[in-house]
Amino acid sequence: MAYYPVMLDIEDKRCLVVGGGKVAYRKVKSLLECGGKVTVIADKLCDEISRLSKEGKIDVIHRSYISGDAAGYFLVVAACSDARINELVANEAKERGILVNVADNLKLSSYIVPSVLRRKDLTIAVATGGKSPLLSRKIREEIDKTIGDRYEKLLDELSKAREEIKHKNLTIEEKIKIYENIIEEGEEV
Repeated sequence: MAYYPVMLDIEDKRCLVVGGGKVAYRKVKSLLECGGKVTVIADKLCDEISRLSKEGKIDVIHRSYISGDAAGYFLVVAACSDARINELVANEAKERGILVNVADNLKLSSYIVPSVLRRKDLTIAVATGGKSPLLSRKIREEIDKTIGDRYEKLLDELSKAREEIKHKNLTIEEKIKIYENIIEEGEEV
């Protein structure tokens, strides 16, 4: 199976996480970082999810998942320790046309979650096709060590230049040359 890499805007979109353990927490944290409105359905919650609930950052439904719970959500994450519930969640989400990720089960997932490095507007995502999230994280950490802060500044400069030359009567090659010069100068600093 091949996944098409895409960034989704989940700002203010309803996201459901089924499961209350450490894996579910990592998924919840990632969704919150992107502005998702997260609801967790689980019988038991890890301390971190309980804390987020007490802080009012997420909604929690304290019970097992039941058929129909996925209705109305933009995306769903099944991160329950019970494989049967994860399969129920995945099948229901797919029937409803809802994106679904099932922790540790690529076959049931319609999307995978890469390991993500965020620095303001710069986002770098690393994925191993779901085969080894640990390797994805390791690669992301290596990238983080090597890029430093200079690319955030460079991104701002390129954005300004793009706005300035967007409507000028330049060929695409001329625009690319301007961008390449800015990048080369930025890398020399």
